[in-house]
Amino acid sequence: MNRLMPMLKRKLDGIGNYFALPDNSLSVSRIYGHVLHSLYKWLNRRSQKRSFNWVGLKEMLRYYRIQPLTVRKRAVPADWY
Repeated sequence: MNRLMPMLKRKLDGIGNYFALPDNSLSVSRIYGHVLHSLYKWLNRRSQKRSFNWVGLKEMLRYYRIQPLTVRKRAVPADWY
């Protein structure tokens, strides 16, 4: 798990940098929710008993500084139309 969480943080940062455009907040929040649900599911498959609950998972995310994906304003103005 030592290498898993920093790699997950890098991947989520990349997804946020690429997809977190204005008017895309619903899709970005769905991606983050799906990632959390999948992580919770796979971390609890490691043994016969539950390894993590939601509180423990949230504490682990705070420890590794994995924050929810947010939509930010563009630094460079874009004219799409």
